[in-house]
Amino acid sequence: MARIVVLGWLAAALLGALAIGAAAQSSCQGFYSQCSSRCQNVTHEPPAKCVRDHCGPKLASCRKSGCWTEGAQHGGRTTCDLRK
Repeated sequence: MARIVVLGWLAAALLGALAIGAAAQSSCQGFYSQCSSRCQNVTHEPPAKCVRDHCGPKLASCRKSGCWTEGAQHGGRTTCDLRK
């Protein structure tokens, strides 16, 4: 019985963690924040230039369309129906 309770709590914790990750990526601003964080690790240009040239235009586009397309180096996935 105790094993079932423990497994239930572990499952609930895992689902909660997944929900938090999904919530962080449910808006254009969430993707912009992730893009800005990734720019801190770019070595071929200053982080501020990366944010200005890559993240800023994507944020403007997302606020119009509700969709964000990640760069090819991050899978190139398009996510739509985001909060603008």
